[in-house]
Amino acid sequence: MRGSATVLPSFSTSTRQMPNHPNHRFEVGEAYRDHRGMYKVVSVEENRIFYDYGDGIQREGDAEIKWRIYANILFSEQHPPHTASSLQQSRPANNEQFWAYDEVAAIFFEVVAEYAKRQTDFMTHEKMVAAFMEHAEGNRILDRPHDERPDQYWVGVMLAWFSRAYTEGRSEWENRLERKKIGSAWAYRVRKS
Repeated sequence: MRGSATVLPSFSTSTRQMPNHPNHRFEVGEAYRDHRGMYKVVSVEENRIFYDYGDGIQREGDAEIKWRIYANILFSEQHPPHTASSLQQSRPANNEQFWAYDEVAAIFFEVVAEYAKRQTDFMTHEKMVAAFMEHAEGNRILDRPHDERPDQYWVGVMLAWFSRAYTEGRSEWENRLERKKIGSAWAYRVRKS
């Protein structure tokens, strides 16, 4: 891994970001990692990244989200939690360790943003759970070893933590998403500029 890669980027949550100024610094041919492991960047086209875990299968993802996951891993290694409250913010309920809040929050934002390209209404809890379960990165998380409770249960837990962070004002997506209660659950949509 490159020495300069340990400099953590700052991320703006402003809705006025210029699309020509990506919030990632991926370099083709360099190695990075996510919660699955090390991967090599094959190419970057606009805000899409093409990468390979070394298994010969080329995958595609949102470059900004992949960079955010990478930066969060580096940050958590360099700044381990020292207090119970900071530990609770980054860990899932029940201390199940097969997923991390930062990685699932980025996926929830991505599925809401994709939904907003086709719909103007709020994306319901049920639709967000279903979209997460169909998302490639979401599937990789759900493929990790975990207890016998169904994947749909776990995605609901992840979404509850996503909503809790939003309620507590700790969500990095707060300026980019709006929400309302539909039934007993929160529904989200991309904020209109």
